[in-house]
Amino acid sequence: MKQPKISNLTIDRKGTTTIRERMAKNKKVKITINVDQDSLESLRKLAGQSGASYQKLLNQILREGLNGRSNAESRLDRVEQEIAKLKKKLIA
Repeated sequence: MKQPKISNLTIDRKGTTTIRERMAKNKKVKITINVDQDSLESLRKLAGQSGASYQKLLNQILREGLNGRSNAESRLDRVEQEIAKLKKKLIA
């Protein structure tokens, strides 16, 4: 397949504006990351099974992982507080 010449390319300013507006509404940020090939293949396979795009699935996995971490940290904080109370009772 023949590569197009850069001089023949045009910028779709209206389309670009539309995309930027949608991204601003969704509060999403475009980033670039390095992912292991096998992880990406697994993610795409899961996405294909669920019918979602792999990027949406990755975002969901990240969100759940971060929420789970917060929940685990808050549980750990509560356990540490209970241990501190028990230590005080034992010392008294």
